[in-house]
Amino acid sequence: MAEILIKVVGFADSDAAEREELALRLREELRDADFHDVARPDGTALPRAKGDALAWAQLVVTLAGSLPPLLSAVRGWLGRHAGASVVVEIDGDRLELSDASPAEQHDAVAAWLARHG
Repeated sequence: MAEILIKVVGFADSDAAEREELALRLREELRDADFHDVARPDGTALPRAKGDALAWAQLVVTLAGSLPPLLSAVRGWLGRHAGASVVVEIDGDRLELSDASPAEQHDAVAAWLARHG
């Protein structure tokens, strides 16, 4: 099992509250796509509640399967939130997904996946 940290950076002008809301939307979409083990970085559940906005803009996905379906789900979410960006991280190795061209994103994702099999 792999533990993937997803940091929702949001839009260029996003404040903490907007990043939190975006993270909650991403969490819902991941859960709808059958990624059920999505939590806060400290491992607690991620309900709608007040708390540290930076922590709320981060998700931890415990993945028993392969990475490509998770990245496809995140990229699909980004496609519906044009201009937003997300950082996906495994063991300190970061992949930033943003409004880069599809070719640039493909190359970055392919290189990152090659490192994480």
